[in-house]
Amino acid sequence: MSKLLILILLILVLAAIIALRYRRQIQTALYIWRMLRKMRRMNKPQEKQIEKEENAKDLQLIRCAKCGTWIPQKNALNLRSKTFYCSANCMEQAVKF
Repeated sequence: MSKLLILILLILVLAAIIALRYRRQIQTALYIWRMLRKMRRMNKPQEKQIEKEENAKDLQLIRCAKCGTWIPQKNALNLRSKTFYCSANCMEQAVKF
């Protein structure tokens, strides 16, 4: 039992000496590993960014032809191809004139 304890102690001392001797190289290796892991995480959200850009196109703001209020294009009422209104009331007022 004491031989095993001495062997484990010697291995730990040897590992400590090696760690002290090559601590800068170990720190550099850990730094590079963390940077690579961070880069992998940064690459994953690209798919989400594409979805956000598509959603941003859906949320394009347009101006009401009658009152000038800015509203999302998906919520606007369309009378003609490029004429948008914020509400049915604005559309009715514009048609009356």
